[in-house]
Amino acid sequence: MFTLRQLEIFVAMVQSSRVIDVAEQLAMSPSAVSMAVRELEKELGDVLFERIGKRLILNERGRYFFDHSASILEHSQQLYDHFRDDLSAGHLYIAASVTISNYLLPKWIGNFRSDHTQVKVSLKTTNSTDVINMVREGICDLGFIEGRFSEGDLASESLMTDELVVVGSDPRLNDREYYIDELAQKRWILRERGSGTREIFLSQIAPIDKELNIDMEFEHNEAIKGYLLNDTEALSCLPRISIIEELKEGKMFEARIKGHRFEREFRLVWRQEKTMSRTISDFKRYVSEHKLS
Repeated sequence: MFTLRQLEIFVAMVQSSRVIDVAEQLAMSPSAVSMAVRELEKELGDVLFERIGKRLILNERGRYFFDHSASILEHSQQLYDHFRDDLSAGHLYIAASVTISNYLLPKWIGNFRSDHTQVKVSLKTTNSTDVINMVREGICDLGFIEGRFSEGDLASESLMTDELVVVGSDPRLNDREYYIDELAQKRWILRERGSGTREIFLSQIAPIDKELNIDMEFEHNEAIKGYLLNDTEALSCLPRISIIEELKEGKMFEARIKGHRFEREFRLVWRQEKTMSRTISDFKRYVSEHKLS
């Protein structure tokens, strides 16, 4: 495969036709120019010039190649100039847990891009365990997770504290406070294994978690909410941020649990050795300045 440097020499050779002039223009020796042209022809498997004395004149194949190579060089120069001039442009790859991805990041990304129009964002939604793995493997630039974790080669920053609540669609749940063991044999619908919501809830109610009747596991909060609205005997533990409207409208009801307050942190994570481009630094700074307490 030929290089941009070979194209540059080729185009200069077409425009000048004298090896010595091209050598002077590109600060090369005449022999280096001639060798570069020969290597390009060898790479292409075809002759591009006719040798007439000390001049190189394009043949018909060379004219065809020149028509395309000139535009490639022009676009390369435009890309170089644009990249150097617009240091804030970039393409961010972000991974986030379901709750953060659904209820926080759309607003953060939208507001950030209103002032950074040249930034593109790709968002992957998965559970906290997978987010951490994606950050470690360099698949994404930044990760947003629920709860604490063993940092190791990762750095993190706390964004906000989120409350988890036990909820269902039975209005009687509001009548009194409950001990968690009173509800253990209800039909519990929880998030899948690896979910920060699930792990924090189960760890908080241990050892009762071993007695919990986990009837089904769903991947998304919205699916759990949809099920609860159609089964008054089922319960779940969901982020309050995800059910604010349902609680206000009286579609779902909170079961207050004695002796327990289910809380977890939302954290921003990144590789300690990650090279922070201006784009990443700007977004990280924006999230830090607009995080909730």
